[in-house]
Amino acid sequence: MSTEVENVEQWATVELMGHAQTAGHISRPSDWGGLLRVDVPLGKNGDYRTEFYGLAAIYSVKLVSREIATAYAQPSRDVVAYDSPIVTREQHEAVVERLQRQGYELAEKVRELERRLTAVNSLPAPDDTAGG
Repeated sequence: MSTEVENVEQWATVELMGHAQTAGHISRPSDWGGLLRVDVPLGKNGDYRTEFYGLAAIYSVKLVSREIATAYAQPSRDVVAYDSPIVTREQHEAVVERLQRQGYELAEKVRELERRLTAVNSLPAPDDTAGG
């Protein structure tokens, strides 16, 4: 009994070396010289993109239903272009310094408000033993 499957036709998810993944209708006719064909569905309009992979590049093939393969093949997110300017060290340090200064100013305002509220017995006196 041969362990090699000839003319496989099935829906599957395919994991490839290098952490790449795809899904679709797979077939591997014996005359393709060791290539696996994956017809990847491109949406609900019935269009497909055909991909070919060498068997040595395939990490795993999981046979699934058509619905699962179709859902798996759909991109989960759009590609977002990243076009942000590079920040220099000086710019970074200036922003960090400004934010630290704002943090200190806010902490001082909170301490002042606590002093005012405790002065009129609106709040209990701060607990100095807590380390705050």
